[in-house]
Amino acid sequence: MGLPNAASGDLSSQMEVDAFRRLFPIQFYERHLAESIRPDGRALGKARDTTIALGPVSSANGSALAKIGSTTMLAAIKMEVMTPSVESPDEGCIALDFHMPPVCSPIVRPGRPAEAAPVISKQLSDTISSSGMIDLRELSLVKGKAAWMAYLDIYCLDADGSLFDAALLSAAAAFSHSSGCRSLATTTSNHHHWPPLATAARQL
Repeated sequence: MGLPNAASGDLSSQMEVDAFRRLFPIQFYERHLAESIRPDGRALGKARDTTIALGPVSSANGSALAKIGSTTMLAAIKMEVMTPSVESPDEGCIALDFHMPPVCSPIVRPGRPAEAAPVISKQLSDTISSSGMIDLRELSLVKGKAAWMAYLDIYCLDADGSLFDAALLSAAAAFSHSSGCRSLATTTSNHHHWPPLATAARQL
């Protein structure tokens, strides 16, 4: 069975390709593998185009929009001063939430949580905490009295593969743009300005 030709780009041809992929997924991908191309026209060894935009959310303390191909992730950080725990008096904390709203993919249904969301959320939390990309001690303001709590929300706007990679990229970019996190900001700029809230906390 042949694969419908959508080279013309018209709507009917694209619908035929989508229907063929759903009805005969094995044949669909076997045909592309035989021709050494991906469904989007890329060669098998060619990476997707990757772009990052910093600061798309003006109300956040740090934000970034990351795209890998069509997959799009928006990460935003809100910083608040908290009292550090007794066990870690010189460390701040990061709270991460990963969201997959229905708009990101046809397989995500309204009113039903996406099955992949909690899995990716845990992978992101584990990776950020174990990799050392954020030194929690750099989130400390006054030992035992005040530290930063970084609320990191990542929204999947378009799910087209490589979800974890795009989400992690957006998180790292958002922290690099954050006005309240020294750990990454000091590696990207020699001039870092603390927000007024941090200045007040340092005077405790």
